[in-house]
Amino acid sequence: MSYEKTKQLKSLISEIKQQDYLILVGIILIPLIIGIFLVKSAKQKKNDLLKLKETFIHEVEKENKALITELTDIYNNINDTYFTYHKKSSTIAKCNLCLEELQFISKNKALFSSDFNNFISKSIYIITELKNNFQTYDNTAFVEKRILEYDYLFKKSPFPLDKYQKVAVVTDDTHNLVVAGAGSGKTEVLITRAAYLIERKPDTIDSKRILVLAYQNKAAREVHERLDSRFGFDVKIKTFHSLGLEILKEANRNSDIDTLQIVDETEQQRLVLSVFNEKIKDNKFQNDIINYMKAYGDSEICKSKYDFEDKETYYEYMRNLTYTALDGTIVKSEAEREILNFFVTHDLNEKRVKVLYETPAEWMVYKKEDGETRAPGPDFFFPDYDIYLEHWALDKYGKVPEWFKGKNPTEVYKNGMEQKKKKFAEQDKYVLVETTHKDFKQNNFIEILEDRILIALKKKNPGKTFEFTQISYEKLVNRVWNECVVSVRSLPTNIGMFINIAKTYNLTPDEIEQRIKNEPWSLKQTEFANVALKIYLSYENKLRSENKIDFSDMINLAVRKLKQKEYLYKNCFDHILVDEYQDISQQRYELIKSLMDKNDGCKLFCVGDDWQSIMGFSGSNLDFFVQFAQYFDHPAVTHLTVNYRSCKSIVDTGAEIIRHNGNVQIAKDALAHNNTLEPIRVYISIHNTKFVNNYYTQVAQHCISTIDTYLQNGYNPQDIMILSRIANNPKLKNKLHEYASACNVPISFEKKSWNKIRFMSVHASKGLQARVVFLLNVVEGLYGFPSEKDNPDIFELATKGRKKDTEEEERRLFYVAITRAMENLIIYSQIDSESKFLGEIENHVIVEKLQN
Repeated sequence: MSYEKTKQLKSLISEIKQQDYLILVGIILIPLIIGIFLVKSAKQKKNDLLKLKETFIHEVEKENKALITELTDIYNNINDTYFTYHKKSSTIAKCNLCLEELQFISKNKALFSSDFNNFISKSIYIITELKNNFQTYDNTAFVEKRILEYDYLFKKSPFPLDKYQKVAVVTDDTHNLVVAGAGSGKTEVLITRAAYLIERKPDTIDSKRILVLAYQNKAAREVHERLDSRFGFDVKIKTFHSLGLEILKEANRNSDIDTLQIVDETEQQRLVLSVFNEKIKDNKFQNDIINYMKAYGDSEICKSKYDFEDKETYYEYMRNLTYTALDGTIVKSEAEREILNFFVTHDLNEKRVKVLYETPAEWMVYKKEDGETRAPGPDFFFPDYDIYLEHWALDKYGKVPEWFKGKNPTEVYKNGMEQKKKKFAEQDKYVLVETTHKDFKQNNFIEILEDRILIALKKKNPGKTFEFTQISYEKLVNRVWNECVVSVRSLPTNIGMFINIAKTYNLTPDEIEQRIKNEPWSLKQTEFANVALKIYLSYENKLRSENKIDFSDMINLAVRKLKQKEYLYKNCFDHILVDEYQDISQQRYELIKSLMDKNDGCKLFCVGDDWQSIMGFSGSNLDFFVQFAQYFDHPAVTHLTVNYRSCKSIVDTGAEIIRHNGNVQIAKDALAHNNTLEPIRVYISIHNTKFVNNYYTQVAQHCISTIDTYLQNGYNPQDIMILSRIANNPKLKNKLHEYASACNVPISFEKKSWNKIRFMSVHASKGLQARVVFLLNVVEGLYGFPSEKDNPDIFELATKGRKKDTEEEERRLFYVAITRAMENLIIYSQIDSESKFLGEIENHVIVEKLQN
């Protein structure tokens, strides 16, 4: 029964009851004239209502018979297609609504004939039975029947699909997520799924109404070739970017869209570099970069006392704060950092000033109250000039900050000050320069510092002239600490990445600027964003002036057009299939969602492995996978648990790695089809971080020698792969190349490699495999695992959602590296710098030290 008719029937019954009440009141009032009129009027109105009721009874019978027929047909045909959650839910909702109205009528059966009441009772019984059948129905039997029926499809793969893969193909809810593992055949499942949709009966799908989305052109071509060669089917297979461009062309027919030039990744990098090289000529922009360099070592978001529950916790936080100067020295206050940075950025008489921080002054040794001897470490010492600089933490009131320890911190601090100053007064060799926190709060602190140092220099060297001069930008870049140098040299690349991520989250330069102002960030993040924003603005202006769009624009503009134009891609697709869904980003999600909204009844099928989500640096957001149900409600989730690539020892080791990521990943079984337990060997170089050249030499020699042994024993070069977290490590690559050439071992350091051993980054290896994998440089540090070279924290201003844990993604990347190996895995590390990841798999590996 429709909602409106139900409402009218309820109103009708209510009015009939009202007239009965008025008749009763009228009978009571018959002695009065008004009673007679009341009875007559109520009876007349009731008769009219009863006539109307008969019309409604007829309509109720008609509608309920139609509904029972509809529900019965659904139930009778329930095994002809998959009974989706949404179909089941809406069908049960229909039953509930109808039962509610029928039961309302049943409660008022005195108003109806016995025949109608019998009809109502029978209807309640039938619909209740149907409802119970719908509620208890599941698709297990249907899935098993379909698996048997379409077994011939599953055998067309080079390796016939297993039970888990078949279930994933046939499961056909509105929203479907296939949670796969490494080497579990997820692409095979996606291809067979497309073939199954076209081949199945009676619910066949027109191939033109199927859309497959892949991430790379290579993957799209692979899906197309396999689908065509095995099944002879042709469906629309697109990358997200090419689909975006297609949508733009469709939305802008008869416009100048075809004159737009598409900027690919290489051209984008060139454009960003071009804008950067132009900007770097400007002193103001150089100064922005210098500010970033000064903040590079300070990644923590500064907190105020209002962020803490009590004073003591805040005081402890303040006492433990550290600051990194431009030369990499870690100091204890902003003022100390400012002081040290002055001597890094300025030369004295055209020479760099040597500064030692908190170096014990043996000549100041004294005995403490407990009898222990102590050599104080004044803040700064200039050994070439016999000058010390002490920065006292005294404010304009002569007090120390409130977080200093002790009952009388100022008194204790001043006593220590006086002891040091007394020691200086008792000798003639060294001069003491003093600054205070009060000085630091002055706008001219650097001038105060410079003046006092110059006075001390002239006192020590009468008649000699001294002058501080600021060094050039290029000279400063070469002078700062190594990790900061790498970051500055990588600025164009990192800014390009920042722009890509911002566009992935559809954040404009104006929105980035607002985020800098309104949200809490570390100084490092703010200063990087200030640099990146200037390039972003100029880059966007350059694109528009040259009538160009980049890859990210393709998707963002396509989503905008889909939302603006109702007709665009309306009712085009019945099924959308997405490969590598673990790498989904905000903009790609928006594109999928917009297409789903445009196509009523369209079904979504996503396959991926959250354990291999390693594209966070380019804007992918793991939440879309792990929290799939929040974005696409009530999905059917199936698991591919068997790894057909790797032997058991490698599969077990991979699972152990991910276990340390905790609840970030979806828990799942990882089973090996090959139960062989090949030993995983970790070789530790005996050369520590002080002897980098010896370390790379030893690793390269052992790696190439071991590869040569494999080749001598019948392995082909394509059976072997060499991986490194960071492939662009010149020292390591040069050593490998040197020893490979000497031993006549064919190694390719390029993407294309025919009959050569492949050397590549772990990121580039995703989707590939080899019988033997050599994993180099599993150490801490800049080029290690987890890597310190990449700086995800500087990209956070360009993202939305939760703060990404760098270590989690690095661990997933380690998992990807491990699971490229089919049979043998050899890992190299360093004696004093072993990666923490190795400690997490210590029960799965055999560790040996490399000997000279």
